[in-house]
Amino acid sequence: MPIKQDTTPTRRFGRSFGQVELPNLVQLQTKSYERFLQADVPQSRREEFGLQSLINEIFSIYSYDQTMSLEFLSYELGEPRYTPDECRGLKLTYGAPLVVKMRLNRDGESIDEDVYLGELPLMIGGGEFIINGAERVIVNQLHRSPGVDFGFDLSPDNRKMHSCWVIPERGSWIEFAVTKKDTLSIRIDQSGKFSAMTFFRAMSP
Repeated sequence: MPIKQDTTPTRRFGRSFGQVELPNLVQLQTKSYERFLQADVPQSRREEFGLQSLINEIFSIYSYDQTMSLEFLSYELGEPRYTPDECRGLKLTYGAPLVVKMRLNRDGESIDEDVYLGELPLMIGGGEFIINGAERVIVNQLHRSPGVDFGFDLSPDNRKMHSCWVIPERGSWIEFAVTKKDTLSIRIDQSGKFSAMTFFRAMSP
């Protein structure tokens, strides 16, 4: 299902036109979401990516005694029930029904059935979604990878004041730093500094 392109005319107020062609600045968002859905790609040719990969992570599902199993065969997106303008006026979410074909194996018999999972929001041509009648966009954010970082700052007397940041995948950030008095301090989640020895004593058994 291709993303509908925005047909809003572009108004130019300058004196010169056509010298530099403006690239499609939202193409990165729209192409990425099209690849995530793979709605127009036949099931046999879909890559292990996006929605296909997410569903494959869940299925197949087996019963405790291994006598029954539920397999995923394919999925498809139906046609949206309302147009984008109707969704704006009725304060609805612009999306398409997601139908998954499943196979139930039980006692040597197989039953195939289409299962409706819900509405999947669709992106319109400007790179935005319509959620409850309001246009929403995805804002990319930089995320620092978990690990340990080292650095230093120069003091007024040109001394190197070394620091260390312990960044977990989830939880509190911990910063160790050498003070002007050559002592080791610690800061947890941007709180006030205190002696690292106090922290180590609290962590010791």
